[in-house]
Amino acid sequence: MMMIIYRMPESLRERLAKPYLYNSSLIFVQGPREYVAFSLRTLLYSSLDTVHVVGDYTCETFLHYIGVPRLCVIDGNIMRSPFNISHITRYFEYVFNCVNPRGSISMDCIKKLQDALSLYKSLVIAKGEEDLLSLALMMYLPAGYIVYGIPKKGVVVVDVSSTKSETINLFSQFSLATLTPSSL
Repeated sequence: MMMIIYRMPESLRERLAKPYLYNSSLIFVQGPREYVAFSLRTLLYSSLDTVHVVGDYTCETFLHYIGVPRLCVIDGNIMRSPFNISHITRYFEYVFNCVNPRGSISMDCIKKLQDALSLYKSLVIAKGEEDLLSLALMMYLPAGYIVYGIPKKGVVVVDVSSTKSETINLFSQFSLATLTPSSL
């Protein structure tokens, strides 16, 4: 079975790793986990039904300190080390699985994200890597917040309505590709 993906160009890698340096409309929170969690709780607790979280550690932080967001996207890894997600899955009413190769956004995951966005308390588990799926969420959400971690740096909060044109510009630089099962 062939997989259709959008592949990120290498020229965007550094830019996407440090979005808080390029986009003044993003909120960047850094510090100890409890401080970040308290800050996120202050900012987003009353809006949990519009919050979408990407990343295992960030999702776990939300569940432990803040509450259950509308959607979490995880891959079972924290900084490329395996992470047991069984305690995370019990918080969600709907669980979707998809395949997303590193450095790309797969059509499989885009479809699962679209399905999950119509529901509350949804979890998308990406086999591969979930990092770029925050960009896919920004493309398909009409409004709301996306929260994702930047390893060893902090957490970014994106108000989707204020970053739509930048997101479209970034996504337009991705190239369409087809992968065969042997190339996954």
